[in-house]
Amino acid sequence: MAHFIKLHTLEGAEMLFNLDVVVSIDPLSDGTMVQTRWGSTKVKEHIDTILSLSRSHVTTATGHQLITEKDDLPY
Repeated sequence: MAHFIKLHTLEGAEMLFNLDVVVSIDPLSDGTMVQTRWGSTKVKEHIDTILSLSRSHVTTATGHQLITEKDDLPY
């Protein structure tokens, strides 16, 4: 399941970032550089804020999301 957080560009536009495709996050003097598989974007949020946002969205799997290795599946 994708793990999205909302960040803001230096110009103030809101963007959703899928943390599953982030390669690196590097601090800058005026914000942070977020590098994904497809390119990079400078955002206003500082690296500690991004780390906090990433941790606040962690959820646990429910029964229907768990993978089973049993051979007796009903399908």
